[in-house]
Amino acid sequence: MHLSQIELKTLEQIAQGNCDIKEIARNLNRDKSRLYRTKQKLEEKDIVRFSDGKLEPKRLTYIVILLQLLSRYPNLVPLLSGSGIPILTALLEFNTIKEIEENTDFEKSIIYNKIKQAILISVVIQTHKKTYALNKKIWKDLIIFLEELKKYEETTDPRIPVNSTIYYKTNEEIIFSNKIELEAELTGFSAYGQFGIKLLLPTNYYYLPTTPLSKKEVFKHSLYITQKETDIKKLTFVGLFYKKYRNELQKIRHPILDKIKLVLSGKDIEGYPTLEELRDKAEIYDIRL
Repeated sequence: MHLSQIELKTLEQIAQGNCDIKEIARNLNRDKSRLYRTKQKLEEKDIVRFSDGKLEPKRLTYIVILLQLLSRYPNLVPLLSGSGIPILTALLEFNTIKEIEENTDFEKSIIYNKIKQAILISVVIQTHKKTYALNKKIWKDLIIFLEELKKYEETTDPRIPVNSTIYYKTNEEIIFSNKIELEAELTGFSAYGQFGIKLLLPTNYYYLPTTPLSKKEVFKHSLYITQKETDIKKLTFVGLFYKKYRNELQKIRHPILDKIKLVLSGKDIEGYPTLEELRDKAEIYDIRL
């Protein structure tokens, strides 16, 4: 979830008991038209509902905890805004900046600046190994909020059917699976057939918004899927797709791909197919290993 400063400040006003949109605009010294745009964005994110000129927060666990946080710690607004919530969520466990970059798609400079901002108010701690994590001793409520939000985002999104499985999402895009045919772009393993590796699958992997996807995007999406549903079959086809189009996929960075590269170099990695197993499958698709 991404929230702008104005969205967070509006939620802070609601947390303080001010739900009237005109009063919120006055308190924040903003034009009513700007607040109405903010209201619309918060509605789209399924955080509030609007009725009779008032904003009412949805009664979801993560929203309740967020409002409590903003009421008690309004100084969190700059940290949580923009890239803040996704980066902090990645720090529920110790991670390096490189690992956060791979898991969030934010540039190193953005991640570093947000972590630096968090360290200044003791939200994040650093180890001697240059890994970072949330400060559990001081910011327990913040951690509970991020955990509840993560659970919610991993299972729910208003853009897709409720029986879908979500693999990756931002405000702009979402990767998910569903067994029924939907008006969405096929991606990941469901789109491998477009590039010479046709698979029989028990479900369909989709991408929204509906738009043509490049080979690089399809492959990247298959990594997101495999990260959540790691099995030998998926890892095998990730390896084959990478080998077939390695020159075009060299710049992609992901922990799964790092291990696939080791397998392709002849090393045995626990939980991954062997080079011989990849060779056996590669023959079917006329791929040279």
